[in-house]
Amino acid sequence: MTRKEFMRNTRNTKQKGQAIVEYTVICALVLVFALLTPLPGGSESVADMLIRAVKTNHEAKVKAIGQPRVGSDF
Repeated sequence: MTRKEFMRNTRNTKQKGQAIVEYTVICALVLVFALLTPLPGGSESVADMLIRAVKTNHEAKVKAIGQPRVGSDF
């Protein structure tokens, strides 16, 4: 392999790595924007809905754990 070919291959590898970083950053920004933007016709975002669903699920689990077992002798 000549020096010229080596330099061309090295440059292409660096550019490919940079493209992956740029793609990842853009995807992360789009995901954050999509989660935090309020939905049309309401003031609640997807992140707010997700947090509310997790809290409701947790409250239901805590309530179920606190109930006595059905059919137990205790």
